[in-house]
Amino acid sequence: MPAFVEPKESPKAAAAPAARPLDEAVWQAWVAKGRAQDQRSSTARTKAVKWTSAAGLLAAAGLWSHLGPFEFVIRFLVSASAIVVMFQFLQARYYAVAAVFGALALFYNPVAPLFSFSGDWQRAMVATSAMAFVASLAWPNGRTARTEHNA
Repeated sequence: MPAFVEPKESPKAAAAPAARPLDEAVWQAWVAKGRAQDQRSSTARTKAVKWTSAAGLLAAAGLWSHLGPFEFVIRFLVSASAIVVMFQFLQARYYAVAAVFGALALFYNPVAPLFSFSGDWQRAMVATSAMAFVASLAWPNGRTARTEHNA
């Protein structure tokens, strides 16, 4: 006698959980948390650029006689740093301070240099330029201060 094999029933697939409606308050809190984190990250990066530029310029003023071969690199780094800081102050709507860093970017332009690293007055100018970066570290965080003030 042939044995009849009955097919076993497969277990029922688990039903997908019902989708919850989007809670607007939770979404807004998540977005605000992301914006705050982005702001902190941006502030930390800009502060690192300012510190690095100030330290580099002070080191350049101290090691003045050995800078000849590295003049292009120093000009490029200082000019790029000045542009980064200039854009930060432009976003914060501090146009006068942004203009100071724009002038530094032009002054240290590596493509068309305005001066060479050779004399004593240039050493004083490099040290003075470092002070602009140090002073910008003491400046309040522009975007946050302006946003809170306008709200």
